[in-house]
Amino acid sequence: MKLKTLRNASTKALIKAQLAMSAPKQQKGATALEYIVLAAAIIIIVGVLASNTTVQTTLTNAFNNLFTNAQTP
Repeated sequence: MKLKTLRNASTKALIKAQLAMSAPKQQKGATALEYIVLAAAIIIIVGVLASNTTVQTTLTNAFNNLFTNAQTP
């Protein structure tokens, strides 16, 4: 009788463990690794854009025009 009870208990525990492992995990928020990957991607994009002379010229002209227009009444 005790062996049967032990076997049933171990079977139930095994089933619960398998269900817990196969159940989809709910994740809240981003992990630190995701933030690091996002920051690296942004740094790479900014680096590529900063090394492109066409983009540099366009941004420089845009900011110069912005500040010039802001100064004139």
